[in-house]
Amino acid sequence: MSGNCGGIDNKSVGKRMREMRESNGLTQEEMAEILGVNPNAVRAYERGEYGISKEVMTRIRNHFHVSIDFLLYGAGNDWDYLLLQIENASEENKMKALMRLVFYFVRDKRKSYSRETQDAILDDGMKNLLGDIGNGLV
Repeated sequence: MSGNCGGIDNKSVGKRMREMRESNGLTQEEMAEILGVNPNAVRAYERGEYGISKEVMTRIRNHFHVSIDFLLYGAGNDWDYLLLQIENASEENKMKALMRLVFYFVRDKRKSYSRETQDAILDDGMKNLLGDIGNGLV
């Protein structure tokens, strides 16, 4: 947030808009179409020349699955931002994220089971979850 007593920093909002647009491989013209504005408005938003309307904020939230707090202040619901990142990730990176989550949740079981049992549980779980593509991932 900017140092202007809780106000909205249009330059920061514009920077986040540009990052969302670029991370989705969109041109300013494509972004303008999504937002229902002309390309000059997108350029002005991204430069922070003026603030975005409630309607445009709503379109950004709905299209990019980010919270308004994230858009305006760079904070807010981390879950929304995480889902956005996963949604826009490559299939390989989605698989890596899934594996990290599996290991995160399995980590607590280490206290209860031997290493061999942990490996067997994880291997069986991955086979059940992923079928043939789960073989050899663990």
